[in-house]
Amino acid sequence: MKHIILFFLCYLFLFLYGVNFLSFSITDVKGMESFPFIKYILDFSIYVFGHNDFAIRLPGVLISVFSLYLFYNTALFYLKRKDALLATYLYFLIPGVIVSSLIINKAIYLIFLTLLFVYLYHTLRKISYLVLILLAFIDYSFIPLFFSLIFFAVYKRDNVLVFLSLVLLAFNFFYFHYDIGGKPKGHFIDLIGIYFLIFSPFVFVYFLYSLYKCLFFKKKNLIFFISAFSFLFSLILSFRQKIKVDDYAPFMVIFMICMVKVFLNSYRVRLPQFRTLHKLLFSILLFSLISFDIGVFFNFSTPARKLTSSYYFIKPLSKMLKQKKIDYIYSDNRAFVKALNFYGIKKGNKYFIAYDKKHSQVSVIHNHKVLLKINVSKLNTI
Repeated sequence: MKHIILFFLCYLFLFLYGVNFLSFSITDVKGMESFPFIKYILDFSIYVFGHNDFAIRLPGVLISVFSLYLFYNTALFYLKRKDALLATYLYFLIPGVIVSSLIINKAIYLIFLTLLFVYLYHTLRKISYLVLILLAFIDYSFIPLFFSLIFFAVYKRDNVLVFLSLVLLAFNFFYFHYDIGGKPKGHFIDLIGIYFLIFSPFVFVYFLYSLYKCLFFKKKNLIFFISAFSFLFSLILSFRQKIKVDDYAPFMVIFMICMVKVFLNSYRVRLPQFRTLHKLLFSILLFSLISFDIGVFFNFSTPARKLTSSYYFIKPLSKMLKQKKIDYIYSDNRAFVKALNFYGIKKGNKYFIAYDKKHSQVSVIHNHKVLLKINVSKLNTI
């Protein structure tokens, strides 16, 4: 019961933080456009709760709660109850999981749907196949999942799953016109850097180590195949094109179940007096997670700050524009205009507004004259 209360308080904090400190941002607009499924959910939430921050933050937090519940129950298929609880806490602390709970992004929905499939695969196999078919119609982001399941099915000699995964992979690929083109440019380093931000550096290194260790397990589980081949798929494509990391990371964060299993297996085979290094390692991993989480909440000068800057100034910027009677705007940045529209700044042709992300500056232009220049870094809500 105490764990349920603790998680409830944590999610309540996330929700209140999102409502009070975050703005409907440029990134949120792009997140909705890249995953139309979210728009239907948000439209319903806004219809019920009104046009406000409460309505746009609630769905992500609720889906995150359901995902945590599924994660714990899925972990029970691979770990003891106490170990599954530890894995659940660590999963919750992954910076990428926390961020995806707060913002409007498809990542948390992909995590939820993937965990739903895995859970049903272990409990109601035929229903899990129906869920898999449904996923093929939702978004192209499930291509890594279908790709992973082909190898898992071959490993398990499950002919039904092999056939189904192949058909769904081909259907999803052509239905959404998935693009794997591009010239070799080497986005590999950029991709690894983003994974460092999602997991935190030391945890990502241990993620790689755990993948290696799981290769030598006699029985390789479904979670391993989904995470390993999704990661491998993203690495291969990164040599030719820029990767949208939210298409792959959701299938990797669930690997925390296997990471905990690898760690505890190594920890428990040693006598108590020889566990010092493992305790130190766990402390380092936990510190890495918590320190990155603190950076996320307090908007410190982390590498992720520039990526999320519009979350902290759109709302106060809209208030400033209203105060100066700047109410009808247009811009080359369509997502920027949509974000301001949410807070009552209407779309029109009276004032041109330009956002210089590099210098954190917004300029308001009327009749080819600059009326106002605003350093939006000083408008941060936290």
